[in-house]
Amino acid sequence: MVDKDTLWKGIIEDLIEDFLHFFFPEQVDQIDFGRGFIFLDKELEQLSPQSESKLRHADKLIRAFLKNGEEKWFLIHVEVQGYNDPDFAFRMFQYSYRIRDRYNQSIVALAIYTDANRLYHFPEYREEFWETETLYRYRTFIVLDHEPLALRHSGNLFGLVMEVARRELDMDKKDDEQRLYIKTEMVRHLFRQGVSKRKIRHLLDFIKYYIDFEETAFFNKFDDDIQMITKSRRAMGIREAIIEELKRKAQEEGLELGLKEGREEGREEGREEGREEMREENTRMVISRAHKKGIPVEDIAELVDVPVEKAKAIIEELMKGEKDGNE
Repeated sequence: MVDKDTLWKGIIEDLIEDFLHFFFPEQVDQIDFGRGFIFLDKELEQLSPQSESKLRHADKLIRAFLKNGEEKWFLIHVEVQGYNDPDFAFRMFQYSYRIRDRYNQSIVALAIYTDANRLYHFPEYREEFWETETLYRYRTFIVLDHEPLALRHSGNLFGLVMEVARRELDMDKKDDEQRLYIKTEMVRHLFRQGVSKRKIRHLLDFIKYYIDFEETAFFNKFDDDIQMITKSRRAMGIREAIIEELKRKAQEEGLELGLKEGREEGREEGREEGREEMREENTRMVISRAHKKGIPVEDIAELVDVPVEKAKAIIEELMKGEKDGNE
């Protein structure tokens, strides 16, 4: 099973722009997104005490630039469910002064609490002794305080990430069938949003692994459901529609050929080889027809799910064969 801290670190990095719009809506217009972001995980790791190496938390240190040219560092800390840390507030303060001491940088700090134990949802670190007081206050987001559908309809894609975290808090009351339904329903919503394939892949991984199943067989059921949703929800622009039609025709022709070969072969090994050859021939047929219709090779490769170089090689091979046949 993938650790939740790994999932959080990955999804924050993969959806960093959505993340910043979600948690810093008042200030996000000051960020120069065109300059990109630098993720300083190694630097943060060097500042973390060795004693914390086995604790379950997800930390991200992100370097960003403002439109006025200033450089800002974001310290993102996600508290993972099941890990209650009474020293958490001090650790946030500790990171802050260590970053200031090592790199002479102030930070914007955010703590995201994904567990259900409010006793450890600290908003600040405070220390006082003989009229000397230290107060370090940071931004917090408590998942438990938000309804799942409110997070979904926040108008930001990262709201769906937070919805997954919120629903996970109630999973101990659900069986695998209920968990499968909830996860699949979130995926259906995702596919209705018209987001890029890259972001969809990242979110699918987060949904799949963040909410666990009791029985591993349900992960396969989830994958099967995703395939069905993908087929039914695929965006049908002109290029996609052409490819779909070419695939359908190729499958019909390939199926007829495969059945004939299967009857002649009669052995399971031969049938499996025949199916593999049929899939390969179908792919070649679709690539050939799409190329003749003028679809760019990059689009063809993406739509039939093969590397661009393989699609190019097939096209070159087919063109050479046609040329040789005409000589």
